[in-house]
Amino acid sequence: MKLMTTIALVIALISLGLASVAYWRSGGKQDVQSLQSSLQRELDALRAKQKELVESASQSLAAAYDRSRQRLAVARENLRKQKEEAVEGLEKQVKLAQEQLEALATKLEESARAAKDLTVSAARSAEEAIALRVHRLQARVTLMQAKAKATRAQSAAANKEFERADQLLAEATDLLREARETLGDDHAYDAQLDAIKDSLREATRAVRAHAEDIRKRIEQVLADTDKIVSTLESDETESAK
Repeated sequence: MKLMTTIALVIALISLGLASVAYWRSGGKQDVQSLQSSLQRELDALRAKQKELVESASQSLAAAYDRSRQRLAVARENLRKQKEEAVEGLEKQVKLAQEQLEALATKLEESARAAKDLTVSAARSAEEAIALRVHRLQARVTLMQAKAKATRAQSAAANKEFERADQLLAEATDLLREARETLGDDHAYDAQLDAIKDSLREATRAVRAHAEDIRKRIEQVLADTDKIVSTLESDETESAK
């Protein structure tokens, strides 16, 4: 990344100015040279400190990109498993997520390579933008897993396997919690996540009570999950433009 050469230039100008003042006041060449040497040492120390800070920032950025790579690797593996399981209603969502994941992985590498030619601030902003997209994609894949659990719960309940349906809904709830944690401080989807949480709670109550509206309750879970998955798909499409 580019050093903040402007700072160095300003310091150099200040050095020259101070040297001139010293010369004017003392009238002695030796004093001026001594002051210039002192200022040069300070300037060299500042440059060394700048280099150290830039190297530290570079290492921090590299580590951040590595974390995003790891997240994408986890999401890629989860999608592979979902594709193999071929849960009804997930085929198109899995395919699109795989396509967008690979495109995002390519963008990540491009951004990581370009970082060295950017200022620290610009490089950090670019990395944060990529990280946000990675977190959202990983959360989306997790929500798709939750949808698969709910779909199986619906089948289990239809076969009067209420204990199995209850367990699957509990696993879906855990996955919802995981998706929220993945999003972290990204609160753009809180309302939709809360809707899934509420519908899961109602579906679980219906299953435990062996209620007549179990199918309807679980269908609401699926509908709420589809809404947020669709929103995340659209947001990634826009971000990729």
